[in-house]
Amino acid sequence: MGDEEIQLDSFTGTDDQKLTAALDLARNSNPRRPIRLSAHSYTFSQTRTTFSGLRILGPNVGWQNPEIANTAGALPQCTVTLNCGNGANSWLVGAATTYDVMVAGITFKSSNAVTQFYHHPYSAGTSFATTLDTLSFYGFKHVLGTPADPFSMTLVTTRGSWTCVAVQDTQFSLRGSDNFLWVAGDLNYGWQGANQGRYLMRFSNLSKTAVKHLYLTARGGSRAVLVEATAQGGLDFSDCVIEGQNANDQAMGALIVTKGQASFTNIKLNFGMARPSDFTDQADTAYIMVLGGTALIANVWVNKANKPGTSTQVAETVPVVDVRGGTAYVSTVIGCGSGWATKPLAKASGGTLVADQSLRTG
Repeated sequence: MGDEEIQLDSFTGTDDQKLTAALDLARNSNPRRPIRLSAHSYTFSQTRTTFSGLRILGPNVGWQNPEIANTAGALPQCTVTLNCGNGANSWLVGAATTYDVMVAGITFKSSNAVTQFYHHPYSAGTSFATTLDTLSFYGFKHVLGTPADPFSMTLVTTRGSWTCVAVQDTQFSLRGSDNFLWVAGDLNYGWQGANQGRYLMRFSNLSKTAVKHLYLTARGGSRAVLVEATAQGGLDFSDCVIEGQNANDQAMGALIVTKGQASFTNIKLNFGMARPSDFTDQADTAYIMVLGGTALIANVWVNKANKPGTSTQVAETVPVVDVRGGTAYVSTVIGCGSGWATKPLAKASGGTLVADQSLRTG
């Protein structure tokens, strides 16, 4: 009996009152008992402090996607609306190092466009051995961390199929080491609109971490990936699609900016650099900008965008890679789709470029 699941709907009161009672029971159980939600909607408004062994589970771990309709009730199985803030006012907040937190099988919706799902700042230690499985987010300000205070993570696993849509700001700002992010899963995440060059994902001092199966759509005034200050190296991206929506719904500037130690392998890099003059925070000069550190870039497919409102493609004089600081090792970059008259260009404006024969250099 002591290790049975705690059924949230076995308690009375509002959804928040039910969750308070369930959390109290889980926190005082030994071993920790998981909290199980039912296949209907909930609304939570209170910030919750995480603890080791906290597990909040949907009714199953089937694919969650808040955009899909007309599925005869198949999706999503469980929707939780969060009416919270961000940073220290997020729904889940780590106040000290925690172990073995798990959230799985839930679609989350923000009611107010300022909600953050989970905040664990470096000042509060780290979220250790957390598992986040098959989650979707609709209308959130942030999911994990904030650009000013990234989510501190060690040996964290994100897995299953994830979706982030109708986003309001950067969803993932991460730091730490030894993580496995969507290695056994995938993340589909897009952002449209003029957002002052903010990024879909920021990796700040994140090392010895595998990141796979990202499908990032940076439309209009957003950029996809920023890597900063990964002194230990080993931040490895692979098997990702990073792009604008299509040739006529483009990313206006760079798709990847890296200032740390990172590798990018088997990347589909499409429809960027359509009108970089839109940005005022920095001069975007290439699909991938290397501003410092060391970058390993290999096996990249590139499709060109059209310039906004025209059928004229982005010029081949726009580099796929521009090394403006640090060192980049670049190999097997292929221009695909129509309109390529010559090899893709890589250049070193200020750093060191080591490129193979698949590229023009300049």
